[in-house]
Amino acid sequence: MPADIWLSLAGYFFVITNRTINLMTMNTFDITQQRLRQQCLITPQHSRPGELVSWMGAVQAQDYAAAKWAIGQRLTGATETAIDDAMANWEIIRTHVLRPTWHFVSPADIRWMLKLTAPRIKAFCAYNDNRWGITKAIITKSQKVLEKQLRNKQQLTRLQLGPALQKAGIVTDEYRLGSLLAHAELDGLICSGPRHGKQFTYVLLEEHVPAAASLSKAESLATLAQRYFDSHGPATLQDFAWWSGLTVTDAKNGLEAIKTKLTAVEADGKTYWMKPANADKDKPSLFLLPAFDEFTVAYKKRDIQQLRIDGQLAPMASLGPVIVADGQITGTWKRTVNKKDITLELQHIYPLKKTQLTALKKAIRQYSAFSGLPVVVK
Repeated sequence: MPADIWLSLAGYFFVITNRTINLMTMNTFDITQQRLRQQCLITPQHSRPGELVSWMGAVQAQDYAAAKWAIGQRLTGATETAIDDAMANWEIIRTHVLRPTWHFVSPADIRWMLKLTAPRIKAFCAYNDNRWGITKAIITKSQKVLEKQLRNKQQLTRLQLGPALQKAGIVTDEYRLGSLLAHAELDGLICSGPRHGKQFTYVLLEEHVPAAASLSKAESLATLAQRYFDSHGPATLQDFAWWSGLTVTDAKNGLEAIKTKLTAVEADGKTYWMKPANADKDKPSLFLLPAFDEFTVAYKKRDIQQLRIDGQLAPMASLGPVIVADGQITGTWKRTVNKKDITLELQHIYPLKKTQLTALKKAIRQYSAFSGLPVVVK
């Protein structure tokens, strides 16, 4: 069978595979619009949180309320309570797995993903560990304490685990407790459990998450790359390396393993990769995306999401709650949760078109249904 042939001519990209020729050309506006489709925002494809998280590979989740909304608006008919239940029932798991931050992942993926990404995350954490005097011996000692405290399906908060570590002579002030818990997560010992009130608990991973088939490093790289480019594409190699936290070499190896299953697109002098799909014309869309949503945080190069507003948002502001109309950031929003309703304040940097106002009303209704409270717009 002849190898695939890739030809780029005058901005068009041809993929010749087994005598089939696909033509794909996009501009940067098309890129961001297509990402909305692949991320299940324009047309949700899943009804269960676990299905969506598995499709996405992982969903950033250090801001729990924001992460729940990120999942919710990508599902059909989701509610905030349903996301809480999915976490309480181990349908999704919250842990440190990509880059030094929390993500939601699927139980079937957590072990192979941790094996692949934990060494890199630990390397990121080494500088602060040295500053705080956290050695391998202390990490090992702390994990013995944590395992003893959490055995028999105990669910304990940080405030409950801290004293046990201190009793064992382990210093937990400043950021040390958080670092020790993160190491235990990266080593596959613990993960976040159900909340007690507003406090997260920790549990032993092995007592709640069934064992799954292990993957080789090559298989893990290919699987993670496939999940990313299918759900986040069109995206570049550099985007994948940023999102995964992997070295560029490992990210490239993952991409190389699945290239024949992807379509390459040339836009703005860069090569983007995506799951083969039809670039159909969509109706006007508008989304109230939460802070650290995958649409904004999952790409190294984020200026193409601000073409309408000419890059007016600072880097961190662009990762906050944003209004996205037809694939472009057009403003910001914030919420205030009251006893009987939620107040939304919308700040439009770029004026909405009349056709997008209907989509805005739809987004507000969706947020009200998700939260279970009436929404008042200021």
